[in-house]
Amino acid sequence: MNPNIEFEELKKQLFELGFNEEKINQLLDLALEDAIDIVIADLSENADESVLTQLEELIQTPINTQQEAIDRISQIFVKAYGDMAETKKFEYINQYLRDVIEDAKSIKEQMEKYQAGDPTAVAAVQSNIGDPDAQAIQDFIDDK
Repeated sequence: MNPNIEFEELKKQLFELGFNEEKINQLLDLALEDAIDIVIADLSENADESVLTQLEELIQTPINTQQEAIDRISQIFVKAYGDMAETKKFEYINQYLRDVIEDAKSIKEQMEKYQAGDPTAVAAVQSNIGDPDAQAIQDFIDDK
């Protein structure tokens, strides 16, 4: 599937799961951060020293506007993937969104089981009471 079309389909699925525009934008920010981490890891393993030096200078230059940030991200992807930069960016973002959708569906299923009184689900929820990660997930769901 075309990565751009898949991206739109994934956003649609997030809306259907109950995510609002603000939460989707937050997820996209996180997805892009994750994608940049992957690109930098790829570059550090595969790029020659001159490319790494250019990348270091690029990253250390202050960003003053949103457009500069967009341009900088594009430059990083181009240094890593050349003509495939845009495709790779969407592939990484789409994978992140697929993972979020899978997790959201799993959590929703677990919540439904819990509400139905399923003993395994009740035990799982009770074991996570007080867990900071579980609380962060609950806070995120409540804000949705």
